[in-house]
Amino acid sequence: MTQAPLMIQRSCRIPVPLADCFALYTRLKADEYIHSDALIAPITRIEMIQGKSFNEVGDIQRITFKGGAVIDEEVLAFVPNRQFVYKGTGFSQPLLNWLDHAKGSFEFEKDGDGTLVTWRYLFYLKPGLGIGPKRLVFKAAVVDLIWNRMMTKTLVNLTQIITLRALQAGKR
Repeated sequence: MTQAPLMIQRSCRIPVPLADCFALYTRLKADEYIHSDALIAPITRIEMIQGKSFNEVGDIQRITFKGGAVIDEEVLAFVPNRQFVYKGTGFSQPLLNWLDHAKGSFEFEKDGDGTLVTWRYLFYLKPGLGIGPKRLVFKAAVVDLIWNRMMTKTLVNLTQIITLRALQAGKR
């Protein structure tokens, strides 16, 4: 029996108009804004496996973290000024190796003169023996503790970077 994915989402308001916010976001590399700390290793390398920009359906990038952990991400949907959806596979970190895959999305919505950005992440655990207890441990340790903290801090970083770049470009 397939279980529903575990989900987490966080939102932030970026004081930059929607089209400019989306354009600035799509020019960023994950290592420019993803939060790292004692629990979340910093990104050491991003390489394109397929495609050139990681902005088109089917593009695949490999992200390597300090310590050697790797995640492959594939663009599943790209709707200008609206949505960016990707799938992550090949998680090699402890606990994350319980994942079959994950789906992430960044949703962009006009919010007055700014943009509401919602980052959603769905974790699909591998089926098998012990899935119930693994699901409980994964939710408590990874989703509620680690991912919650990382997403919250990453969205603060994203807000600051996009706002600053919009100001530098005179688009705010």
